[in-house]
Amino acid sequence: MCVRRPDLARKNLSLMLFLLIIAPILLSLPSAFSITGVEAASNCTYDSQQAAKWHKEVSSFNLTGASDNIIFNENDDDGGFQEDLMWGGSFGDNIYNNSELDALRTDFHASFEVKNDTASGLRLNLTPGYRYTFCVVTHSENSSNYLEAPMVDFYLIKKYDWDFYRNDYEMRVWEGRDMLNMIPPEWRDISAWMPYRDVHAYEGEKATDFAVSLDSDEVSGGFFGFAEVETQWMYLIVDGWDNMRDSDTPAPHRNFSVDITIMTEDRLTLPNFTVALVCGGLFVMLIAAPIILHSRYQRAGVGSGSEGDQGVDLMPMLETEATKPPPPIN
Repeated sequence: MCVRRPDLARKNLSLMLFLLIIAPILLSLPSAFSITGVEAASNCTYDSQQAAKWHKEVSSFNLTGASDNIIFNENDDDGGFQEDLMWGGSFGDNIYNNSELDALRTDFHASFEVKNDTASGLRLNLTPGYRYTFCVVTHSENSSNYLEAPMVDFYLIKKYDWDFYRNDYEMRVWEGRDMLNMIPPEWRDISAWMPYRDVHAYEGEKATDFAVSLDSDEVSGGFFGFAEVETQWMYLIVDGWDNMRDSDTPAPHRNFSVDITIMTEDRLTLPNFTVALVCGGLFVMLIAAPIILHSRYQRAGVGSGSEGDQGVDLMPMLETEATKPPPPIN
């Protein structure tokens, strides 16, 4: 039996499967190539001619003051008592500066002092399409230059967590503050601050550099979307006090200075639907491949065939005794 194999169809199908399998690897190459650029950029060099402007793309903040003025008012009615807590403390400049910031698209550098038992840092408007590399280095002040640079904590958090962070700072002298550690980790984001994407916490460091890029603008709204959409500013925090996290570093017990350098570079950002398109297309092709092969083989050999095959039977019939011609008579 002669059957024509659909070699061309099989080659096309194999090529399509190969492209769908290799596509996720090819799509990840821009990110892999950009990592090399981030490593080169970690030399903390920046373009001072095109640096971002204060209070236009970047603003500062600091948390200072002693929250030790606590007033307890006891009420013996009903056998209980009522506590009226008044946290007396002052805050540094720009802490309530919620002015609009332009998207950060250029490099930036800043140096400032961080006092003991305080926190300082930068408020930023990070935007998609850019990769941001942060270089943070601490130094001892002139009065204590014989000491090594102190080990402190660095955090990148969103505005939502910034409100919790401020509350944590106000309550830092509360004796029952350790009770917050009893909250399970999966529930802490409801009542406790968390670093951005749960990973941008760098604790017990004298210097660190890290990179971050956004897939979309960080915005937030109220429950069920009824509240107005609010931009989630980013806060880069230099933490010089003992916050609520178990893994943080205690206060250094001395003032120190810090250098912060932010380097920006263009980044290719693929739309989010490309993941579903590639994965979904691969899944569909895996299902469709057996069906296509089966239908191709079913139709193979059906039809008149090519010109060179005219008159050729696909399955030659065997002659029987009844149809054989009689033998010649001698």
